[in-house]
This record gives sequence, structure tokens and C-alpha cells, in this order.
Amino acid sequence: LKKAAGLEIRMICPLHSVIWREDLPWLIDKYLKWSSYTPEENSVTIAYGSVYGHTEKAADILAGKLADRGIRHISVFDVSKTHPSYIIADAFRTSAIVFASITYNGGIFCNMDTLLHQLAAHGLTKRTAALIQNGTWAATSGKQMAEQVAALKEMTVISDTLTVKSALKEDQYASLEELADKIVASME
Repeated sequence: LKKAAGLEIRMICPLHSVIWREDLPWLIDKYLKWSSYTPEENSVTIAYGSVYGHTEKAADILAGKLADRGIRHISVFDVSKTHPSYIIADAFRTSAIVFASITYNGGIFCNMDTLLHQLAAHGLTKRTAALIQNGTWAATSGKQMAEQVAALKEMTVISDTLTVKSALKEDQYASLEELADKIVASME
């Protein structure tokens, strides 16, 4: 892109997409952001893995709290129902990503684990991440997700992992408020 900056570009013909003849400055701006791993917008992707709906509820409440604070274009994905490619595309669009997973057989829920591996394979970087784990007696998914996120380059993890023990308790709503505040602060 640096070499082509001085050229009069009339058409872009990528090997894997459509031929562009219009809106070239818009597309070149996208390529510049994508190639430098710069988020397209200050927003949040929330990916969750839930079995009984409690982790899903925490993710949905967090999304609502972020929206209440003025964050727009928030995406919430169930990793059991959404192909990783859609979540990956959104993670590249947004500046923050929240991973919320149950502890499943002593580890990360399998679909969340797949997503984290795919994000590493695609080189996601320069994002803020937050973690929510759910587990009744041995919540370990947060620690394992933190290790995988830490392996990604230039990722900033927000504070401690928020732990839900089965279902959200009244006192944990304040923790979701704090997490929303920290995510918003990371975008300033």
C-alpha cells in the first residue's frame, strides 16, 4: 500500500474477492487498518459459551450495560451456534472482545477453545480483552482463557476474571457494572 500510494488507482482486483471500481479510498482505508491490525471502531464483541443459559445471561447483561454507556454496534455471539469465522471478522472490527465461558470438564468450553485457537491462527492483536468464567465448584476456564489471550500479541486484559458460580447472584451485577466501566475506559 505504501508503494501504491503515489499511483492513480482506478481498480482493485483482489484474488479472493470482487473487483472494486468505486469507493476506492474507503477500501484502501480498510486495507490499511486490516494490515496493521487496527480496530475499525471502538466497540465490543462478546463471545460466550453457555450450557444452561447463565453465562449467556451474564453476556447479555454486560452488552446492555455497555449500550447504556453509549457503546454502539456491540455484537454478542453464542459460540455453539455461530461459526468462528463470523466472530473472528467481528473481533477484527472491534477494539474490545469479551470471552465468557463455562468450565467444561475442567477446561474451556470446546467451542470457545476453538474460537481462541482460531483467533491466534489469524493473528488477532492490539485489542482489549475481558474474561468471564462460570463454574460451580472448580471454575478454571478463566485461567485457561487468560493463558491463551496472553499468547496473543499486544493484547490488554482488563483486571481480574469475573467469576459466576452457576447463576448470577445479586452482588455480581455490580461486578458487571465495573467491568462495563473498565471496557468503556479502555476505549478512551
